[in-house]
Amino acid sequence: MAVFHIFTLLFDMSDESIIPERPGSMNIATISAGFEKGDFLVREEQGNRVYFDFFEEAFNYISNKGYARMSREDEKHWVDLMNVIHDSVKGGMKYNTGTLLMVLSRPVSSESVPEKKDVTKAKTPSKDSKIMNP
Repeated sequence: MAVFHIFTLLFDMSDESIIPERPGSMNIATISAGFEKGDFLVREEQGNRVYFDFFEEAFNYISNKGYARMSREDEKHWVDLMNVIHDSVKGGMKYNTGTLLMVLSRPVSSESVPEKKDVTKAKTPSKDSKIMNP
């Protein structure tokens, strides 16, 4: 049975309260091996998949996008978690998942978070002039 580290507990000795410390939001990317299109596959955000013939190319590609290697403990957690998830699919995974080699992460930047769109009413001409109402 695997035990996963989900959050850190902080103890305040004055009132004995337990406060979970949440890590910031992050994206993960993986490098896997064992595919026909290329020996190595990089899976990243929004379902992007890029195949490479050499590991160095795959690693440099994802590193240049701001992803960094996780600590061994965190990476092991993600590998174990993904193996459990893949094994839980009834009848097996639809696609070849390959052999997971590495898990990388990067913080979610404000640039990648979609902005709320302005849903105000369309501007209409004023009756008094040709100026649009704000």
